[in-house]
Amino acid sequence: MKISRIYLKIFLAFMLVLVVSELIVIGVIKSLWAQSPRVNHMERQIMTVKNLAELELGSTHISAEHEKKVLTPLLKTLAKSLQAEVWITGPYGEVVASSSIQVPDMKEYVAGEAAKSHEGAYVYKKKHGSLKSVYGVYTADLPKGYPFTYHLFLTFPKFNEEIWFLRAQALLTILAAIFLIPVARRMIKPINKLTDSASKMGQGDLKQRVEIKGKDEIAKLGKTFNHMAESLEKIIKSSRELTANVSHELRSPLTRMRISLEMVKEKIESGNTKGCDTFIIGMQAEITHMDELIGKIIEFSKLDMQKNPALTETADLKGLISDLLAQYEHIASHNKMTVSTDLEELRLSGCNRNGIKIILDNILGNAFKYTEQHGKISVKLSSDKKTAKIEVTNSHAPLPEDGLEEIFNPFHRLKGHEIPGSGLGLAAAQKIAQIHGGLLKAENSEEGFRIVVELPLISA
Repeated sequence: MKISRIYLKIFLAFMLVLVVSELIVIGVIKSLWAQSPRVNHMERQIMTVKNLAELELGSTHISAEHEKKVLTPLLKTLAKSLQAEVWITGPYGEVVASSSIQVPDMKEYVAGEAAKSHEGAYVYKKKHGSLKSVYGVYTADLPKGYPFTYHLFLTFPKFNEEIWFLRAQALLTILAAIFLIPVARRMIKPINKLTDSASKMGQGDLKQRVEIKGKDEIAKLGKTFNHMAESLEKIIKSSRELTANVSHELRSPLTRMRISLEMVKEKIESGNTKGCDTFIIGMQAEITHMDELIGKIIEFSKLDMQKNPALTETADLKGLISDLLAQYEHIASHNKMTVSTDLEELRLSGCNRNGIKIILDNILGNAFKYTEQHGKISVKLSSDKKTAKIEVTNSHAPLPEDGLEEIFNPFHRLKGHEIPGSGLGLAAAQKIAQIHGGLLKAENSEEGFRIVVELPLISA
């Protein structure tokens, strides 16, 4: 079975935490030796020896022979019970009684660091080979003031707290290796699905999405992937549609030009050049139209590629609208249109002034283009604390509800109209509005058809 890298990383991270915890625990145990259970246990054993010895002797020091005779059997019994060596010394270090024939030499022990118990006993420890020894000393006076020192020496296999923790660590390591496998697999499963979906997307399957479960980082990654996939699908779909529409838009004038060119060729071959100038003028018009169309397509494509436009300028919305309305005044006069305005004094900060002008020019141009003779156009500019709102309404017949979104598609034109145009104006205006954090929408109203632009107000 192949072990995944993420499993190894999780396991190694767990081991690192375990090792650090072990070192901390061992350090704490060593620093708290004086309060350890071993010291307290030794203290209780020494106090047991002291209390029993005092019961046997009474409260009076009689003689060394008497004390040795009385205490030796007691110490042997205690040594057997405690599995230790026990002896008592007098005020000058002489051995009063002992559980063994020869008393151990404790110089190496008393030279080291001692832990003092609550009752005043001193406890020393030492490791040697596979064994560990603990030596306890306690001095107490008999009621008559004669001091006795009680000694307890215990040797046992070296199985202490540190060994216990090391064994526990080994057990935890084994358990971690076992239980982390399903945990790691559960974590890796959505990542593998994500990798598989990304691979399929790279092969052209833009419908790939991943299932989102939970709210953890992997779920967030999945949401980001799905959002990216949707954006890529829209961009590529838009690019394909743009390519198809461009091909269609360019094919029509090219077809007309080819027909005109064939007609001119036939006339030249027949020697009758009458009317050739008409075909040539028509071809020149088609070339001009194609040039304008290609220019608009290039500008529209730039909007798609523009990531972080500089929105650092200020635009006088009322001034821009008034200037544009003045340019369309001759159209209104020629078609006997009624134009009404309700414009608030309003300046828009943090914008691209040329972009705002393109939005206004497109929505006003469409209003004048699609309003019949004797029709009405109203332009309103208003605001609240957060948003600037521009409403352009004309007396055009209402559109079907499902067609209100379609008019913003590139190259879309209203059916039943022979009015020339590229069909890119509203699409470009909508993109510019979105770049500014605003929106551009169409709606039907009692007066007819309305375009609404909303742009966020930013304090200068």
